[in-house]
Amino acid sequence: MRKLPLWLVLLFVVLSGCSTGSEPDNTKIRSVSTELTNQQSLEHWKLVMLPKTNGLGEQAYDMEFQYTGDTSVKSVTVYYRIDTKEKLSAPTVKADSKTVISKLDPNEKITLSELILPIDVPISVEVDWLEGNHISRGTGVFKITELK
Repeated sequence: MRKLPLWLVLLFVVLSGCSTGSEPDNTKIRSVSTELTNQQSLEHWKLVMLPKTNGLGEQAYDMEFQYTGDTSVKSVTVYYRIDTKEKLSAPTVKADSKTVISKLDPNEKITLSELILPIDVPISVEVDWLEGNHISRGTGVFKITELK
């Protein structure tokens, strides 16, 4: 078995430990604002979008829906939709995600984790829940904007 020269081994070790500093733009974590606007009938809900890094080092988001009412609610359904022009011009506009929870107690949260979402494209959200025999619906729109 032939040995490599020491200088070649050292060069390999140094180069393999160095970063080129030219990360692709899609893996850089951006400073963003995640404002919720156009809220309707969400008096007993707190909705937030939290920027984070996923397991691959990409920018991702957790979307949290917290029920803040006084009594438990049942049959909670949470939807979100990325409102691209193509999607909204389709004959049928569908949600990108639908999550159903049988019961939520006061201050309990629903978290949709590690969502990959676009910047500067509205994200519509909807929460439906059963209060006694009445189905209630709340809506809002998140907009992710990059902070400069």
